[in-house]
Amino acid sequence: MDFPLVSVICTSYNHGEFIQQALDSVIGQSWRYLEIVIIDNASSDSSADRIREWSLQNKDKLPIHCCFHSKPLNYCRSFNHALTMVKGKYVIDLSGDDVLLPEHISRAVRTLEVHREKIYFSNALLEQVGSGSLMAFYPVGASGETVENVASGNVYKEVVQRNFLCATTMVFPSEVLRKEGGYDETLSYEDFDIIVRLARNYDFVFDDHIGVKKRILKSSFSAHQYRVKKSVMLPSTVKVCRKIQQMNRSEDENKALASRIMYEVKHALASANFDAAVGLLAIADDLRISGLKYRLFRLWGKLRLDLSWLYPWLRKIR
Repeated sequence: MDFPLVSVICTSYNHGEFIQQALDSVIGQSWRYLEIVIIDNASSDSSADRIREWSLQNKDKLPIHCCFHSKPLNYCRSFNHALTMVKGKYVIDLSGDDVLLPEHISRAVRTLEVHREKIYFSNALLEQVGSGSLMAFYPVGASGETVENVASGNVYKEVVQRNFLCATTMVFPSEVLRKEGGYDETLSYEDFDIIVRLARNYDFVFDDHIGVKKRILKSSFSAHQYRVKKSVMLPSTVKVCRKIQQMNRSEDENKALASRIMYEVKHALASANFDAAVGLLAIADDLRISGLKYRLFRLWGKLRLDLSWLYPWLRKIR
């Protein structure tokens, strides 16, 4: 096997408490052929100073490139700029509050060198910051192996229907990512869109090990996906669902999208994000979704009945 270079793009936004551990986890990889691009997206905490200090201390260990933005940039645009800079055969998108476990890159490279032009993903350890609770993204048994069958290969229908994989664990062939145009800069977040676009055209390969520790922060952008009345992410979800509608090729794929639409509509209505709900219901009409739940959602959206004060309870209803 060759020893391909792997490029890690690490983005920090007010991750001062965690950024050094994230960067140390890159240095701590058993795979030694690495470069890193570190982006500070105009943090207001100590992140930028910690990044500068870390870069000076580790400049002899691997190529390091730093970008310090004076104003926050759209995440997708910032990542795409970094993507033009990297030289690696493979690319990892690392958040400044997450940690790569030591064998993650080695296992990814060995897998991808066998399964050419596929997208790699693995299990992850989720840490609820504050409570200290830990759980695996895919449940594991006493031996550490997943206790459910995780789909590989053509996973398009699965990723359309639900949050099927932990995007933090993904390792991309850089040429594939560039061919697909990188992240969509018109969106407020990247993972749902890039996963379905890649799954449409490429197979995914799952490696049964825990490769990343992902921290769940109350302050993180993704934690506000269904922010009451003010979700920045839901309008992007509507756009991605429209894209999926155009990409779909079968009735089964339309059924998978219908399932996703009904889930997103429920949360959009319950969080009083009515414009996004109306956009999702328009896609539901195109898909000819029917049934009592759909009719109730349609009436709820028409009346714009604000029940967001009940959202913590409503979100638990399947």
